[in-house]
Amino acid sequence: MPRLEQLVELQGHEDRVWCAAWHPTKAILATCSGDKTVRIWQATNALDPTKWQCTNVLEGAHRRTIRSVAWSPDGRQLATGSFDATTGIWEREEDENGDYECVATLEGHENETKSIAWSKSGALLATCSRDKSVWIWEVEEDNDFECLSVLQEHTQDVKMVAWHPNEELLASASYDDTIKIWKDDDDDWYCSDTLQGHESTVWAIDFAPSGDHIVSASADQTLKIWQRFQPGNPMGIVTPRRGEPVWKCVASVKGEHERCIYSVSWSRAHGLIASAGADNTIRLFEVSEVAPDAGIEGQLTEEQRKALNEPGILLQASKKAEVKNAHGTSDINSVAWYPNEDHGDWLASGGDDGIVRIWRLIRD
Repeated sequence: MPRLEQLVELQGHEDRVWCAAWHPTKAILATCSGDKTVRIWQATNALDPTKWQCTNVLEGAHRRTIRSVAWSPDGRQLATGSFDATTGIWEREEDENGDYECVATLEGHENETKSIAWSKSGALLATCSRDKSVWIWEVEEDNDFECLSVLQEHTQDVKMVAWHPNEELLASASYDDTIKIWKDDDDDWYCSDTLQGHESTVWAIDFAPSGDHIVSASADQTLKIWQRFQPGNPMGIVTPRRGEPVWKCVASVKGEHERCIYSVSWSRAHGLIASAGADNTIRLFEVSEVAPDAGIEGQLTEEQRKALNEPGILLQASKKAEVKNAHGTSDINSVAWYPNEDHGDWLASGGDDGIVRIWRLIRD
């Protein structure tokens, strides 16, 4: 059975840690905090993964808590979202040991910026806010950013945005208990689907490596997995809107977390889902297929088709490991798997205790 072993504890933040984000190609971790700073942590010994140091502290650009941090796909820029309603864009000086400079500040949200995310191509940046909106920005030359669209179909605070791993398709999660899927139609962004099923705030979302599934984490103490069904799919799932794909809940995890789930991460390296929240516990889940007892090969029975919004029809998520009191008695606000195979067994976590921890997945 797999288990998590702590590699290192990183101390330096003076307030709760809200978000941890791995560099796309290097053993570098960015974390942000209520202390209005971002810290850059780097492994210092390729042969000893327990050796880390804080190489940079990014400060002065935000007046309030920094809630979210995200690397651009090429690792050249770092975006920060703050409760001061702005988004900062940071670049490192050409010297590898140089400081980071805030080269752009994006303004427009009326309230706290809760989450930021870069598209796979790096050409787009999405931000979301307590003001109930999602903004999509186009990355231009000379660190200019143009707002392409302001999306306002959520009825409450938008907690998180996440891009599809391969397509310019955006998902957003909200206090209104829903997830919305956004698509571009000749520079006109629209909501192509609304995922309903959670009974409380959806705090976090992440795409599977393939992009055909989304995992969501909620204050209702459940995880849900949603599957995309294309028009003409062999399951016979109806796609009524403009021939758009539809997303259906195909698995649900209940009774594992005892309080709100604040963060979820779906590994690109080994496929395990990590989740954490207010019960101070990190849990790992493995997703596997459930072969439906179809009367005709490749087709669901009528009963199964009607029950598709119930858990366990096509997938199941089984718990494989957990670490209780992973941050003592503190809430865990963020978990993030390392994005590549070379260190794919690393998991970062950050909590209300102001500490960042890096864990390693061990398979006995």
